[in-house]
Amino acid sequence: MHQHLNREDRACIAALLRKKYTYSEIARVLGIHPSTISREVRRNSIGTYRVHHAHRMATSRRQDARMEYRIIDTNSVLQQQILQGFNQEWSPDQIVYRYGISSRSSIYRYVGRHPQLKQYLRRQGRRRRKYGTKRILNRYQANKRSIHDRPPITSLGHWEGDTILGGERKLRIVTYVDKVSGYLVAHKATGGADVIHFLAKKQFKHVLCNSITYDNGSEFALHKMIEKDCDTTVYFADPGSPHQRGANENCNGLLRQYFPKGSSFVSITNTDVQRAVNRLNDRPRKRLNYLTPREVFENGGVRLR
Repeated sequence: MHQHLNREDRACIAALLRKKYTYSEIARVLGIHPSTISREVRRNSIGTYRVHHAHRMATSRRQDARMEYRIIDTNSVLQQQILQGFNQEWSPDQIVYRYGISSRSSIYRYVGRHPQLKQYLRRQGRRRRKYGTKRILNRYQANKRSIHDRPPITSLGHWEGDTILGGERKLRIVTYVDKVSGYLVAHKATGGADVIHFLAKKQFKHVLCNSITYDNGSEFALHKMIEKDCDTTVYFADPGSPHQRGANENCNGLLRQYFPKGSSFVSITNTDVQRAVNRLNDRPRKRLNYLTPREVFENGGVRLR
């Protein structure tokens, strides 16, 4: 049972509020109780409900609430004993049993909150999960279809989607690439999940769309609505695995030839974007036997020659 909202939840709430959804309708999309939505908006809004502000407020409130239960942080004697043990090159386990204080987990968490103490640990690498335990999925991870569930792709209409950001970090170009043909569609956009949903609904209204594979960005929080409105199936790549969406990553790199990384998107228009898209769709590709993505896409996926 997921008791706390995360950033993706809040991105979804903000997007649906802009679409004038009621609290009950939003709760139905997220699969939680309407009172949770009401409480979230009431406690984390100043005028307009904004994702970053709401998440910052909620995170700060949770940290403050935890402080009184952090035994070490509120006890200077314990802090001194732990530091004394570290100075003698003792492990957290030795400190616990020698002084009879707290627990190993509490000490490791305390060190995690105070990175300057990591130098005293013998192993300073990433902590591993205990054998036999499983990572707890958040609501969106549990509700996402993994790319590993996607069947082999041999036909047109299976798209990989992503966005590339401008230097100002607010404007973006939303890109979709057909995995078989490499055919690219793109559009300049301002906004988050609601804009991504609107563009997908518009883009695939008359274009074959059997599936879409995204990365794990919060801008794709309305993936269930995209599935419904585009009559498709949405999959998600593993976190930190851009190679699983290789066709899209490659096309985004080619698109950067026209819109370099770090450059501002303020002055570019959607006409500029479409001009670049047309150039790429009409560029011969070796993997397509030097046909263009447009020729393969419009020929039904058949690679001639």
